[in-house]
Amino acid sequence: MEEQEQFLDKLLDDYQKSFDIERDYEIGGMRAQAYGYFSTVSEKYVLSPKANLWSIHGYEHILFIKRDRVTAKELNDIRDLMALHMAPELVCRGKKYPEKDHMYSYLTVAFICDQTPDQETQKELKNFRFEKDYLMNFRGHAEGHVILMDLSTGKAYSNRAAKHLVEHYEKIFNKGGM
Repeated sequence: MEEQEQFLDKLLDDYQKSFDIERDYEIGGMRAQAYGYFSTVSEKYVLSPKANLWSIHGYEHILFIKRDRVTAKELNDIRDLMALHMAPELVCRGKKYPEKDHMYSYLTVAFICDQTPDQETQKELKNFRFEKDYLMNFRGHAEGHVILMDLSTGKAYSNRAAKHLVEHYEKIFNKGGM
């Protein structure tokens, strides 16, 4: 457990450069050791910001969860958490649709584990998918990212949508001399 806490601290130190971080977070009955929130706005205007041609908003919500081991059942629970709580509460903020200029929201769950996931869990993780379009994509979409960091081997596993995170997590693991 101490190794998990050390790795979590290193991850949060890295994430807090661009994310707002909150420790001990709960959503939909799921307890996370930390929650991170990031937002960005891009705009195009002519001569003055008052003559705005378009504006897009992008977000990422990330839950950091420590576990001894993750199972395929827990991955299904995460999919339900994304559909029933993260998307409605974090993306739509309790309304039917996200805000007008919403383009995307990434719903990320980062597991920090002591043990290597079994073959069934690895397969389930690789095939994990969560996507939700709002108003035929006029109000953007939400996409689920799941990454699992195995501290016993220093290897990260992810679904296809989160494969860009694997190298980063392994680099943080190796950089810390864990």
